[in-house]
Amino acid sequence: MKKKFLLLSFVAAALAFASCSEDETMFQTPSEELVPEEPTRSLFPEDDGSEVFSNSTSPGLKARKLLEAVPADYIKEMTDTLGRANITDEQYAEIQAFTEELTAGLTTEKEKYDKCFKWVVQNIKYEYGDNDPYPVFINRKGICQGYSNLLFIMLHSIDIPAFVCNGILNPIGGHAWNYVYCDGKWYVSDPTNNGSYVMRLHTAYPNLLPSSFDVVLAKKDGVWFNYTEYNLNVCKIESNEEVFVVPFSVNGYRVTSLSPTVEISPNIKEMYIGKNITTLGEAYVGLTYNAPNLEYIYIDPENTAFASYLGVVYRKDGNEYQLTYIPGGMKCVELMPMETMYKNTIYRHDGVETLIVAPGTKNIEAWGVENCPNLKIAYVPEDTEIAENAFMGVHPDFQIIRGDYTNIPEIRE
Repeated sequence: MKKKFLLLSFVAAALAFASCSEDETMFQTPSEELVPEEPTRSLFPEDDGSEVFSNSTSPGLKARKLLEAVPADYIKEMTDTLGRANITDEQYAEIQAFTEELTAGLTTEKEKYDKCFKWVVQNIKYEYGDNDPYPVFINRKGICQGYSNLLFIMLHSIDIPAFVCNGILNPIGGHAWNYVYCDGKWYVSDPTNNGSYVMRLHTAYPNLLPSSFDVVLAKKDGVWFNYTEYNLNVCKIESNEEVFVVPFSVNGYRVTSLSPTVEISPNIKEMYIGKNITTLGEAYVGLTYNAPNLEYIYIDPENTAFASYLGVVYRKDGNEYQLTYIPGGMKCVELMPMETMYKNTIYRHDGVETLIVAPGTKNIEAWGVENCPNLKIAYVPEDTEIAENAFMGVHPDFQIIRGDYTNIPEIRE
């Protein structure tokens, strides 16, 4: 029987579940020397020499390079989607008719863009309210998200490629603006603050720090990529094969994030992650909700951010490891030795049925394992101290069996 794996949400998952702080105490130095397991077959993607952004690369430069790498014949397709814009066909048609009249007689895309930009700047008042494009258009008010949503719809309605970007306006805070493609050239457009810049001159807008784009930057071999949380990310996987290898790069740039926004095929059971992936998204939400049947994750030993051990993903910090994620299809979880299993080490997992705690684990705190309704057996070493209420919300027939039951294939089957 194939090994199956369960998603594990560490307490840092503030978006979804109750959690505790992710401070240094959550990292564990293995109580015995461990080498992350080698997979039975090596399918890790090879380093293809693609450009990798350094930690010092400004978000503006990063965004500029990623957009400049988009093939010209894909830009229209990329921006043709309405993204997250909340608008009806009737509302869209009304804005389109207005925009066509506003730009009548103008010939170039840049002239039309300038006209729309100027109208939004001059006619929309900065005031809190409904920031969907149509209410902003009708009520003539909104905040940055509303400004950007409306300008995007106006440009979209006259076939000028554009999209909404979110990020930081330094030092103020969260902000939204647009990227616009006119007559073969990208522009950074901030209608809220009456700022329009040639994207190529990224030093002209140093306070705009883009973190995410509302478009799919590339599609290659059934894999879709976007820009989110300052990373080039795998956002959709169309493959139906049992084994999926996370791509190393796209459009000449290294892919650094795996956080799908669409549920992957239930046929995918194994996933191979190379040394390129440095993040699994905020609180691992993408994998949590969109890879419920994934059974196994292998991570390249050269990866400096993560390691895998018996299918479980750990975040690395030097010689210390933090339990991070267990794929959603796992039924038997065998953990790396850790000194203490803190509160919510494993939390809210319907699939896990068997838990194997490794020798060297000294303590399991109260609520160390919580809301795992199908967990029936926990194999725990004799010398591991188990707090009262260490296992909460487990199967009614749950039992603890004392002893070292690691590396026993019959238990894992």
